[in-house]
Amino acid sequence: MNIAFDHLVHLTERPEQAKAAFEQLGFTASHGGRHLSWGTYNALCYFKPLCYIEWIGIADMQTANTCGNPLITQLVADSQEGSGFSQLAFRTNDIESLTKQLRNKGFTPIGPFPGSRQRDDGKLLTWSMLFLEDDTGGAFRYPFFIEWGDSDDMRMNELAPLMRHPIGSPSLSSISLYTLDLDRAIDGYRRLFGLPVPEVRHDEEGTYAELTVGGIALRFYKADDRPSTRPFLCRIAGIQPRRRFELAGGTYIVSES
Repeated sequence: MNIAFDHLVHLTERPEQAKAAFEQLGFTASHGGRHLSWGTYNALCYFKPLCYIEWIGIADMQTANTCGNPLITQLVADSQEGSGFSQLAFRTNDIESLTKQLRNKGFTPIGPFPGSRQRDDGKLLTWSMLFLEDDTGGAFRYPFFIEWGDSDDMRMNELAPLMRHPIGSPSLSSISLYTLDLDRAIDGYRRLFGLPVPEVRHDEEGTYAELTVGGIALRFYKADDRPSTRPFLCRIAGIQPRRRFELAGGTYIVSES
């Protein structure tokens, strides 16, 4: 399966405030645009090699409630719990082939769904999104997949200025997720991506199992008494000094490694 990590979805009431907070820390962040058919809008922070954090807000709840896109449906549900990280997206350059591969592995793909937004310079960005039917019993969340209308090389050239940060040369290193059934979550992700048995490690958050997928480390923690299965922590490497901060219901740690 030819995939790469694409972006982390961070639900917030005010994406522009998250953008401003990152800019104050020395990151380059940008206004995204409006998804008129979804009732949402976003702001973005890009990192090499072509991945990003998306701060997304719901501007029109009626449209969001009725648009039929599984990601937006999930964001609406998550908004009842509050702001915070919501989803992970992995990039593919052949979403039709990926759909067949997933079916062969026993998954039930949903989509692809079209997406688009118009940039401030007038260019229309297009993409397709593929989701998986939830067979987890609520124990964990599957990611979704995205194929962009432009090639990776074209996007890399266009986005290069946004991947240069005054603070240094940061990169997204890991994302931590809660699961209500650790063994089931690991088995699900291993089957999805064809991964080996993970290492079990320890950090300040507790004991976790780590899987590396498409250039990002995913750290799975048993949720215990927490009902949420949302991602809860994003680590950004390549920055000194180390700091930990809360932003719109999500936790970020920036450090040298």
